[in-house]
Amino acid sequence: MRKKSTTRTNAAKTTAAKTTATIKEATAKATELAKETVEKAIDKAPEVIEEAKATAADIAKSPVIEEAKATVEEAKAAVKKTVKEVAQKIETTRIAETTIELPGCAVTMTAIEEAVKKDMDAKEISGKEINVYINIDQKAAYYTVDGEGADNYRIDLTCL
Repeated sequence: MRKKSTTRTNAAKTTAAKTTATIKEATAKATELAKETVEKAIDKAPEVIEEAKATAADIAKSPVIEEAKATVEEAKAAVKKTVKEVAQKIETTRIAETTIELPGCAVTMTAIEEAVKKDMDAKEISGKEINVYINIDQKAAYYTVDGEGADNYRIDLTCL
């Protein structure tokens, strides 16, 4: 019985060797075909790129593209014209000026704002947020810069 086992083992080894050889041969052929395919693609790549560039240039110069550009420009002009027309038709109400009347004088908010800006420039003060407070009893406007105030951040309203 031992002889059958050895014969079977030898047959299996022979089959495995043949299978391995077949796999190696198929792998070598597939590798060679892949190399050839890649080489052909590399050789043709510059031609394909140039053809694509030429096609893109032709498309860019086509009448359809030029017409589209002209249509876009016409649309932009029409939108601008429409916006101007609509803006002219819209009636807006705005407060032209606010005037504060104090005993012995009257002062506008614009004048107060300008005086605050001038005072800040003279004191070399700058900031993003300016708040103005009107004190009628003292006939003065006080201001803060970015939430910070001082006694000398004051505008005398009788001088405006």
